[in-house]
Amino acid sequence: MRFRIIASMTALLALGACEYTGPADDPVTRSLTWFDYIASDNLDEACAPGASNRLRFIYNGNYDQQIRTFDVFALPGGRGAAMSAWVRGEQDLTKAVEAKKLLAPWEGKRVESVLDPQAISDLLRALDADEFRTFKPVGLRLPSTEYYWIVTGCLEGRFHANAWLYPSDRFKALRFPAVLMANDRTGVALGKPVPVDQRYDDPTITLGGREHRDEGFEIQLGPNRIVVARGLF
Repeated sequence: MRFRIIASMTALLALGACEYTGPADDPVTRSLTWFDYIASDNLDEACAPGASNRLRFIYNGNYDQQIRTFDVFALPGGRGAAMSAWVRGEQDLTKAVEAKKLLAPWEGKRVESVLDPQAISDLLRALDADEFRTFKPVGLRLPSTEYYWIVTGCLEGRFHANAWLYPSDRFKALRFPAVLMANDRTGVALGKPVPVDQRYDDPTITLGGREHRDEGFEIQLGPNRIVVARGLF
């Protein structure tokens, strides 16, 4: 058992050395590459018959409040998958920060782990139940101040992209988030969406999310990719 764990972690590290396994830890670089990361062109370009399954999950829980990502890459020989989980919540600027780590509050937390074969099987079944590859609401707009999931990736040699916006029935019926969170090791709970009819109860909440700290942005789902990215951070 110990040997299998070591072998899996070795494969994960090797994979990480040659693949983009998550958003950049440096907040400045991350802001400049965020739309590229969401579009997942690197996954699309590498997707071809015989390619390993690779999936990218992005949760936007009102961008200012919580964003989290999961990059899942199948390991050779049916040994499960490598998963890079990253999360960034609201920044607590009241705590002292070392001068050399002034951007630390925006860095977020990343944890690398390995999903066993049963976990990856559960995840794939959940994606099928959520119609990841079959029903795609083309034209769906996703404002940064809202709550949504985006999933992109290569499955069985074909690239797919899909999105689910709260408070739709599609979003509420999702199964894959439970599988991801059951295997999440960041220790940070998933930020729950704020119902539209409750957003006015909190003076710090406005329609579409917390008061704007920036211009925000909006992306859009195309036939099988993210086709629109606009706005400023």
